[in-house]
Amino acid sequence: MPDNLPKKNEATIGYFTVVNDERTGWTGGLLVLDRAGRPLEFQCTLPVRPTRAHEILFGPTLRSHLVAQVIGKLLLSKCRTPLSLICCDLPEGLKVESFTKSPVTLVLEATSQDRHPISADSISGSETVSIAGATFLVAMERHAELEAIADFYNDLPDAVEPFERIREAVKEAHSQLSRQNSEAA
Repeated sequence: MPDNLPKKNEATIGYFTVVNDERTGWTGGLLVLDRAGRPLEFQCTLPVRPTRAHEILFGPTLRSHLVAQVIGKLLLSKCRTPLSLICCDLPEGLKVESFTKSPVTLVLEATSQDRHPISADSISGSETVSIAGATFLVAMERHAELEAIADFYNDLPDAVEPFERIREAVKEAHSQLSRQNSEAA
């Protein structure tokens, strides 16, 4: 188990998701909360619209590339708050682990509804930890680390709801962009 575990009173939890809208494109959000679920920081990307050439060249790997390599990497680089744990609701989000020292988990109860259901057996090499009434899937090599800090989040009121906050904030950002664009025209 790593020596660099956060102190309980300094523990944070980052929620990362990406919203794909046909009109605007792919927009990511990162909401950082304290242990009790109060916001500390929010980062949001501008919409990313892959070109037809990107669609052809990346093929079936485009979604994973956009979620982790483009949007996730950018959001983590902009984040000013040290993260103790990162949660995502898209399996592709797990790939942001290469850009952070924090464990990255998939909250099974929040997994995207537009794809087939995700279960603990769906992602090989992973194990589950229960936090705030939800099932967190983490790479087996990070399991002990997550187990060691799981109790830090006992006061978290809901482990799934923050993803909805991000989606609502992204919608609001899109509507503000639309208003600005229509006023400028």
